[in-house]
Amino acid sequence: MQNESDKVLIDRIQAGDAAAFEAMVIQYRPKLIASLVKYTKSVELSEDIAQQTFVKVWQKIDTFRGDSALFTWIYRIGINLAKNAFNSKSLRNDGITDNLENIESLIAVNESPEAFTISISLKAELDNFLRELPIDLKTAFLLREDEGKSYEQIATIMDCPVGTVRSRIFRARELILEKFDEIN
Repeated sequence: MQNESDKVLIDRIQAGDAAAFEAMVIQYRPKLIASLVKYTKSVELSEDIAQQTFVKVWQKIDTFRGDSALFTWIYRIGINLAKNAFNSKSLRNDGITDNLENIESLIAVNESPEAFTISISLKAELDNFLRELPIDLKTAFLLREDEGKSYEQIATIMDCPVGTVRSRIFRARELILEKFDEIN
């Protein structure tokens, strides 16, 4: 599943080549952070989790078997660390807030002030609701809807059968629709 350049990189890293590890971090860190931001809604938290992810990658590189692409393996570690962060009491108490600039960038420039306000309100409601979803439903839903991952990729990342992924995404969508029916 891995490409040739990743295979060479992995071989060098497993041989203890710190420069190869640094090259991997430079290559995959921005992509990992971008993915984590969609999950955590916090650039700062995503950067912290990315750093923890690459520490764990360095520690566990000898266990990488090549059954999946290198980034899929890195991504799975990052998502698991993010899930652990969300399960920690301190993060739930701190709460994660969206950056208004991120919200505004999603809204069309030519919208009326009323539509803009409604869009921000609905976005905030959705984000708050997503935070309350069970972690497995939230993870599967965000990987599919925000990341555009296939069901098979999500199954690999979440280490579960494809049928379970489909069920979790369906349930998350169902709960979101129910929530928006309540709002409207």
